[in-house]
Amino acid sequence: MTSRLQQARAALLRAEKHWQGHAACVNGGQSALIRKAFNGIDLGNHFAAGGLMPTGLHEIMTEHRDSGASALAWYMAGLTPHIHQPAKQSKPATLLWVQHRKALDQGQVYAPALFAKQPNPQPELVMMNIDQQQTALWTCEEAAKSGQIGNIILETTDYDLTTARRLQLACEAGSCRLIVLRHHRAGQKIAPSPAWSRWHITPHGIYRKLSLIGGRGVRPASWKVCIDEATLRISVAALLENRLPPKPHAIPEIRYPVHA
Repeated sequence: MTSRLQQARAALLRAEKHWQGHAACVNGGQSALIRKAFNGIDLGNHFAAGGLMPTGLHEIMTEHRDSGASALAWYMAGLTPHIHQPAKQSKPATLLWVQHRKALDQGQVYAPALFAKQPNPQPELVMMNIDQQQTALWTCEEAAKSGQIGNIILETTDYDLTTARRLQLACEAGSCRLIVLRHHRAGQKIAPSPAWSRWHITPHGIYRKLSLIGGRGVRPASWKVCIDEATLRISVAALLENRLPPKPHAIPEIRYPVHA
């Protein structure tokens, strides 16, 4: 048993060094990784690379109509390595939001309202509605590798592994972050993907349950979060991971006197 445990630890250490090597290839190295998000969550504990990649493909799995998925995509598009400080750049990056008309409504937002909720400095927001899925995917791929778009949000139906790989390579070529609201049916097996992170958000009473369900070198976790409808900022309310149900209070035993 001890030998197997040591082998497992060695394999985990090799995997962490592998993902840290990938992080070193990002512009700015590990200092460019996003380590804090959702008002206090330390993402460094859940990514072997040391934090969330600021570029590349990220997926949000959605099952039904819920504005939480759109709010999560909008929030993630504004994440920077220093979330409480404006990004240090000469001008704000452009945010392209592509909506596929034939996709199921996965929490479609009211586009004009987003201009009042943009972070500071305000990015240039471009909204597009496209009829064909292939056209939507092609648009995102070309925009990502152009190097002129900082963030892309795509609402679409499911796609295959080859398409996901092409999108990831386009993001790497153009240093772009692509966040996909990817439709997923409840109970259906989730298709493999080269995405750096994969998220899932569902209603949870008056809150929402946010789950990190996969990605490269990811340690899955879940949180109970709340969404500020005025700013679309997401804050953690309580941890759900490794939570055990509360221990019931012991009922004192009542002993009655025994009469001889």
